Amino acid sequence: MANTSVAEKFRSMEYGAAPEDPSNTLAWLDSRGRRFGHFIGGKWRLPAAGGYFATADPSTGEKLA
Repeated sequence: MANTSVAEKFRSMEYGAAPEDPSNTLAWLDSRGRRFGHFIGGKWRLPAAGGYFATADPSTGEKLA
């Protein structure tokens, strides 16, 4: 078995998106028009009163949906 140095392992590592990267979440929101009801019983359901409210990202204050 060949010995690989720590430096070689570091150079060959592949990186993915950071866990805090919001791109996947924002794409999911965009795919749903950033408007949806409640997830109840395994299904999305429209609000009974027909109203929606804004939801903001607590880290930036930016409107999410």
